[in-house]
Amino acid sequence: MNAKRIIAAMAGFALIALPAAAIAHGSMKPSHGGLVTMTGETVVELVRAPKSVDIYISEEDEPLAASGFTGKLIVTASGAKKETPLVAQKGNKMTAPGLKIPAGAKVVVALTSKAGGAKTLASFMVK
Repeated sequence: MNAKRIIAAMAGFALIALPAAAIAHGSMKPSHGGLVTMTGETVVELVRAPKSVDIYISEEDEPLAASGFTGKLIVTASGAKKETPLVAQKGNKMTAPGLKIPAGAKVVVALTSKAGGAKTLASFMVK
């Protein structure tokens, strides 16, 4: 009987801790109406704008300066692969001007830190 209470208590504590662990690295809700994914500690949001594709990068809900990265988008659609460089904007925004991503495409965001050379890859399936 005592063992059952201990197991029940441990299960309860585990359930309480799950939501805290899930949000400890940052919100997965889109801030700009796009698609969001997390890679390591970095949250990447992909936004299909009318005249470009925009990327927003953050870590633990804090924006990362886009000027600290170089990047490119790799779009695979209908068997063809196209690479487009990302241009750093103000704040945590990077843009691929003039790029349009077709529905059904796979998009890889490839970022490289200028400070240490660390690479971040984020994948998206665009509907």
